[in-house]
Amino acid sequence: MKVVVVGAGMAGLAAVHTLKQAGAEVVCFESGGNVGGRVITERRDGFVFDPGAQFFFNQYATCFRLADELGMSGDRTAWLFRGAFPQKDGTFLPVVASINPKEVFPNLGETLRFLAGAGIPFKALKDFAGILPMFIKRYHEFGLVDYESALDLDRESLADFVVRMGGKAILEHLFQSVSAALTLADPERLSATYGMGLLKCMINGLNTFKHGLGTITERLAGKYADSITCNSPVQRIVIESGKVKGVEVNGAYVQADVVIPALTATKLLEIAPGLPEIYVQALHKVTYSECCHVVFALPFKLFPKDWYALLTPRFTKAMVSGLSDNAVKSEYYAPSGCSQISCWTYERFAHELNEMGDDEIKLALIKEVKRFLPAMPDEPLFTNIYRWREAVCIGQPGMLSAFTEIKRNHYRDVSGLYLAGEYLNMPSVESAAYSGVFAAQAALRN
Repeated sequence: MKVVVVGAGMAGLAAVHTLKQAGAEVVCFESGGNVGGRVITERRDGFVFDPGAQFFFNQYATCFRLADELGMSGDRTAWLFRGAFPQKDGTFLPVVASINPKEVFPNLGETLRFLAGAGIPFKALKDFAGILPMFIKRYHEFGLVDYESALDLDRESLADFVVRMGGKAILEHLFQSVSAALTLADPERLSATYGMGLLKCMINGLNTFKHGLGTITERLAGKYADSITCNSPVQRIVIESGKVKGVEVNGAYVQADVVIPALTATKLLEIAPGLPEIYVQALHKVTYSECCHVVFALPFKLFPKDWYALLTPRFTKAMVSGLSDNAVKSEYYAPSGCSQISCWTYERFAHELNEMGDDEIKLALIKEVKRFLPAMPDEPLFTNIYRWREAVCIGQPGMLSAFTEIKRNHYRDVSGLYLAGEYLNMPSVESAAYSGVFAAQAALRN
């Protein structure tokens, strides 16, 4: 059996790993010059950068299993999601977002100060009381790949659901911040199922690898370098009479018994004419947020000790969903005493910035950071700018239901074609990895 994997992001690499472990003949075509997709790491002057995905949640079982199989179990590291919310006087109050007793109780005083200081206004907390019982009762339904019993919430947006169950105050003071921080999109664009899943993930802890999140894709790419061909964009997946025949790449035809497209939905629609209409309709439901991710390297600590993020709800009219200091992830992310400040632009601000030149972006973001942190210097050690036109897959209302139907009843409608991608489950790096493994195992079985 000859298998072609299209795309060497997390889903594609997970598929290659699974197929190679089983002894299959595999070739993976990657359009760009590097592998990893949005799970990549860069290094510069003693700093370690994650330009795309920032962390793995504790629920990322497939990702951690892959890491263990690659001998990386000792590289995993965790840190507290200590996020600070803005106050009317311009200051920020921090709180630890966790349900782990080992993290909650040592920081109980901070949580009580947050509540007493109206880190989130009383009206919003009162609104939350309308949502919390449902969240607790249905907590186990909001899995990243096991969420079918929660699909009744997939019909409405997170914003509509929160207002209906709680109120406008908790939407603007909590759920909008969570939505924007984790997806770079406002809650009107997410389904309620997806939003509840994100909240569950956030309060269960964050992980990375000591030397960068992208070390897992680097390790996979190194292990299977003989099967991966970069700078080889696939122009077309050839489908005839309901059966996959191969791919066209760099002007040549490559025959294949199996094709696993591990691509964005946008790209798959572009290169795969002849997909069943139910696939096309579902893929058109997939949308992505946009981000101009700007990172400032600083020679001092800009945040208070152990703070990871400042959340900037949309009522602050900020062009960023928040700021984070990635130096807290591990000792290797920044030299001692230094900061690595990520600015997460989103929605229309991201689109506008992505059209600007680097110098203009740098000046705009330094000015923006100074709004909240006046100690931000006019000239950082250096600035890295990453333009993501498709930053995070958005689980908009109806998307999860559409792909659940495909997985249940139509996954093999095209013989030899096995879809992989984060959109097949609750969008996340875990869903991407899981889908790659699932597609490879399905191909091997059939």
